Amino acid sequence: MDIYILGRLSAVHGISGHSFHTTSASRASKDYYDILGVKRDASQSEIKKAYYQLAKKYHPDANKETDAKERFIKVQEAYDTLSDESKRKSYDQFGTADPTGGMGGDGMGGAGFSGFGNMEDILSQMFGGGFAGMGGGRGRGGPGRNRGFTSVGEDIDASVTVAFMDAVKGSRTNITITPIVKCEPCGGQGAKKGARRQTCKTCNGTGQATFTMGGFHVQQPCPACEGEGSTISRKDMCSSCDGKGRVRERKTIPIDIPPGCDNGTRIRLQGMGDVPVEGDGPAGDLYIRVRVTPSKTFRRKGTDVYYDVEMPFTTAILGGSVRVPTVDGDVEVKIRPGTQSGDELRLRGKGIPKLNSGARGDQYLSLQVKLPSSLSAKQRELIEQFEADVLGRPARSESGSSGPAPDAPPNEQDAKADKDKSKGFFSRLKDDIGNLKKKSDK
Repeated sequence: MDIYILGRLSAVHGISGHSFHTTSASRASKDYYDILGVKRDASQSEIKKAYYQLAKKYHPDANKETDAKERFIKVQEAYDTLSDESKRKSYDQFGTADPTGGMGGDGMGGAGFSGFGNMEDILSQMFGGGFAGMGGGRGRGGPGRNRGFTSVGEDIDASVTVAFMDAVKGSRTNITITPIVKCEPCGGQGAKKGARRQTCKTCNGTGQATFTMGGFHVQQPCPACEGEGSTISRKDMCSSCDGKGRVRERKTIPIDIPPGCDNGTRIRLQGMGDVPVEGDGPAGDLYIRVRVTPSKTFRRKGTDVYYDVEMPFTTAILGGSVRVPTVDGDVEVKIRPGTQSGDELRLRGKGIPKLNSGARGDQYLSLQVKLPSSLSAKQRELIEQFEADVLGRPARSESGSSGPAPDAPPNEQDAKADKDKSKGFFSRLKDDIGNLKKKSDK
């Protein structure tokens, strides 16, 4: 097992505060859907996802642009309205979350969005830090590493390449990843066994430093303990993780490739991603993108399989059967007389299984008539006789008149010709080749 020590793992600054309000005289003219970048019929999950991304992007501690704080407030205001179904319904109908136009909260009209109640939950998930209210509410809750908040680990993306038939039938393979895990010797605490962490004297164990910025109460991780709320002396640090409590561990895990897997299929393994760098919470997920090598035999389109069948021209004329491969093995396929090159046959249910379904696709056969590149003397004679019969002229190797045979009376020969003309081309062709084969066997 290979273990790698992580680099500096520090909390991202967070913003929090007691309940506060802001005024916007033009609230009715704002389009909250445009602010969040979602459609008017967006689901709550889509709204929440958009809010997460924008709040993280414009958070004042993460974005130093001059208008970042203003945009952050607008994003919070839009989410505060659209995440509440009753407010959203009122906003969609009247253009405001308060159709009475009354004064809200502290008596200031307009955008009364109260506090960061659920803001603390959201930012703690996004930034992995503890976001505490000014009233001594949420936070790390005293000394000790990563206490008082939870976060979610990062997802891991990986890829695996499988052979065509392994993707069709399903298979098992292995993949190697290096996720972030809790250091086993110290249990993720960063201290040696038996050593105790000391309460940070700078923040008195809260892990947070508070300051005011433009009327906002902003909290950031304590610079002395890096938001831990406690410190470890150098001599008491875990040597395996250098006091970080997290390491990268090389793992080889088995993966089940489901039958019918196609190129680009994404497989999710829940909880196999990174553990949170800080805080206690579930690990992220592992997403595996499957790459399928092309087949040298088949062509694939979705769950259907395509295969080109070559057959001798005699089989195309007379009919017969050919043996063709499928994903389940070889099968015999009947060829009807008079088959043309380019004709297509369909083998139902001989294709690829559909993912998470008992249904299967089909196999399509493209029939190609193969002509001989050379002929023996006997074969050439038979073909020339066939040509002469079809075109009604002497064979190329013969000389003399093309009239009726001397041993056949004229009326009998004419009657035979009239009878032959009443047959179809392929029927006559089949009879002629059959007769020629009988003569050649004598």
